[in-house]
Amino acid sequence: PLADATIHYSSTSKDLGDVNGDGEVDNLDAATILKYDAGIIESVDEMLADVNNDGVADNLDAAMILKYDAGIIESL
Repeated sequence: PLADATIHYSSTSKDLGDVNGDGEVDNLDAATILKYDAGIIESVDEMLADVNNDGVADNLDAAMILKYDAGIIESL
């Protein structure tokens, strides 16, 4: 289980859910995941995109990001 919205990788920290790398976790990240899930784009950083930690980046992750962006949930 994830304790907060930040995951630490080897030498850098990146925000879980910040798939487009703009420093924000928002609807643009959800849209990127949906494009990936639909096959419109070829790849995403699955370590950042898989916010529900089920092993795949898909529409469920996008839904969680949208809930987070809307303030419905407090962390990813």
